[in-house]
Amino acid sequence: HDPMKPSRYEVNVSRQPALVAAALAAPRPSWMTPPKRRRSFLVGVGTNHHAARIAAWLWRDAGFDAQAWHSFDFVLQPPPLRSDDLGIFLSHRGGKSYTLQAEESARRAGVETAILTGAGSPWRAVPRRIETGPMENTGAFTQSFSTTMAWLLRWPGKPALLRPFKKMRAGLRWGPPFPVVRPDTDLVLLGDGPREWVGRETALKIQETAYVRARAFGLEEFLHGPHLSVGRGSLTVGFSSRRQPRWKSVRRYLTTIQIPFVEVSSENWLAQVLWAQRFTLETCRRLGIDPDLLRGDDPRYRRARDLV
Repeated sequence: HDPMKPSRYEVNVSRQPALVAAALAAPRPSWMTPPKRRRSFLVGVGTNHHAARIAAWLWRDAGFDAQAWHSFDFVLQPPPLRSDDLGIFLSHRGGKSYTLQAEESARRAGVETAILTGAGSPWRAVPRRIETGPMENTGAFTQSFSTTMAWLLRWPGKPALLRPFKKMRAGLRWGPPFPVVRPDTDLVLLGDGPREWVGRETALKIQETAYVRARAFGLEEFLHGPHLSVGRGSLTVGFSSRRQPRWKSVRRYLTTIQIPFVEVSSENWLAQVLWAQRFTLETCRRLGIDPDLLRGDDPRYRRARDLV
């Protein structure tokens, strides 16, 4: 990678406000109506699963009956489905995956299904189809997450859900200074409510691009037991909300055992995601790693990945 040329990952992070604006301005399909008085299942893997988790939480806040499922779990042990349910399946590349199997099983059960996928995706078996944005050109997804979230939060017809997108450009400059992550850092990421899934998305990005060991927990899950595992070499990042008093316990605990704690506090989940994407980029820079490689420069990892 040319050190003077930005990585594809960096370019994708910076272009998200424009891509989201396009997604919000695109014509709304006639079949995309608010799912009132019906259950909705949002299903995906990886970054799409994190998007489903955040969106389902926000849909419930807005008064809708929404559940988020991991595609593998939906295929392995599907929930009892009814003909009036709505299934929304998220797969950016649209290749062979458990998400496609999950959608097929829901459709066979008589459920109305819709898919959100990337532009040019081969997944075309479903008539209710939305292309969220351009196909990702690197393995660490960013723009597909934000454009998928834009479409998902358009769906309920509640303007308040779209407010975070109006502040996206400012979000690319917002947040506390990035902490220093070393190759041997024990990076612990915490979040409450939907912010737990911001933490899990951050962990995925850090692991994919910088190969750092990162683990994420929900706030109360961390306090229940994993707090005992942090120690020398740990760095804790909290995607917190000022409305959640349990963060006081985290602050007191980590201060007492003298573990660094960086708090990324906001009621704007999207600003936290954008901070996390830039934190990932800064970590790669400090470690001298190209975030686009995904260890493709190591023949062992290339061979191993072919076997997965």
